[in-house]
This record gives sequence, structure tokens and C-alpha cells, in this order.
Amino acid sequence: MEDKQIIELFFARAEEAIQVLKERFGNTLYRIAKNILGNHHDAEETTNDTYLAIWNAIPPKEPEPLAPYVYRTGRNMALKRLEYLSAEKRNSRYDLSLDELGACLPDDNNDPEQTLIVQEIADSINEFLEKDTALNRYIFIRRYWYGDAVEDIAKSVNMKNGAVSVRLNRIRTKLKEHLIKEGYYYEA
Repeated sequence: MEDKQIIELFFARAEEAIQVLKERFGNTLYRIAKNILGNHHDAEETTNDTYLAIWNAIPPKEPEPLAPYVYRTGRNMALKRLEYLSAEKRNSRYDLSLDELGACLPDDNNDPEQTLIVQEIADSINEFLEKDTALNRYIFIRRYWYGDAVEDIAKSVNMKNGAVSVRLNRIRTKLKEHLIKEGYYYEA
């Protein structure tokens, strides 16, 4: 079923819309939540909460394309749940992937000015990724957006774990250099 048809089901408030959404996006939504939360039960609950959030958002929203909207909504729901569940404790391998990426991003030191340029940094990262190879973009996004384990990424691209780890390290190094050139990185 095409995106437009699914959105039409939501606008008609047809319960079938949730089932179609689940069939089309459910596995990836669950995987994103599981990678972030590290727990089957919480991932399942977050995935169901995502369906409800989308049901409540469409209408009036009419997202085009639908997939990024669904995945972003699911990811945000999982991150909110992780924040709620983990307060001060470390909870999942997603924390590890964020720590890896954090080494090449500027440290805001709770500086209010720095928080205002977050969108500019995101745009700069997107620009950097657009110039990189499709394989590097795929690996980067799988690791830092979906929170996938290196082993899972390696399996999907038919590479060894070590090769993916080295590639991620090189991407982070190049990203840090790019951000320094753009003026977004500074040592504290």
C-alpha cells in the first residue's frame, strides 16, 4: 500500500490504518526501540505507543514521505522512554553509540548559546554525509540513528566487525575535521 493510501486511511479514521502501518513499518520501529532501550518489553510498548502517537497526529498532519515521519516518531518515543527509565543510570548499547559520536561533537558545557546552533550542526552533519560514500552513510546512519550494533551492521554489509569499527572511527575523525572547519567544534 502506498503512503497516500495509508494516510487516507488515517484521515478516514479506519482502524485498518494501524494494521497497515504495523505491517509496513513495525519491524524497523521495533528494532529502533529495542536498540535504544535494550529491552523487549519496553521496545514493544514503545512501538505500540508510536502507533497511537501517529494515530493522534494524522490528521491534521499529512507527512510526505511517511517512512521518515514514522521512524522519527518511534525514535523520539524510545528516547523519551529511555530518559524516563534511566534517569541517572546507563541503560543500553545506544548510550555507547552516542558516546562514540559525542567524541567528535562540540561539548556545550551547558552554554545556552551553543544550544542555539544545534540545527546548524545537524545541517553541517547532513552536508558532510551527503559528500561521503553511500556505504559510509549507510553504516553511519545504522549506527547513530538506528542504534544498531556493529555486528548487525557488519552482517548487513557483508564486512567483518573490525572493518566496520575502523570505518566508523574514520568517519567520526573526518566528521570532527569537518565540524572544526565549519567552526562548530572547540576544545573545552
